[in-house]
Amino acid sequence: MTASQLFASYWWLIFPIFGMSMGLIGMLGTFRHRSETLKLIKYYADQGKEPPPALLDALRSNEPHGFDYSARHGRRRGGAWTQVVVFGALSAAFGYFGYYGGGGQVFIALALGFGVAAVSLLVISIIRAAASRPADLDTKD
Repeated sequence: MTASQLFASYWWLIFPIFGMSMGLIGMLGTFRHRSETLKLIKYYADQGKEPPPALLDALRSNEPHGFDYSARHGRRRGGAWTQVVVFGALSAAFGYFGYYGGGGQVFIALALGFGVAAVSLLVISIIRAAASRPADLDTKD
């Protein structure tokens, strides 16, 4: 079996391998965040000072902070309606390609399958955005 035949048979493995690598990067980011937090707490302990409560809260939290903009800057950009726009655009794109797209039945089936998923997530994000209270929405810049 040649390399091109092997790739043609197992091209779809790119997606789970990419997902696993992104999970690994996320875990490494969380590890780095926690180890840096422990170094700061050790620095305070070596000086005989009490560490700030924010450092201790960062260790108690199970949320990953490795690449999270909102955790580093204390705010969230966009909000729930940003998800509505993103999933609306994905639904429209997959629906258009599934209906008008050429390139074979396999790609049309993939577009329709991902289109159903995008529409489902669009509905969930609309419900979530409509249910959020105005106090939950972030208006900071």
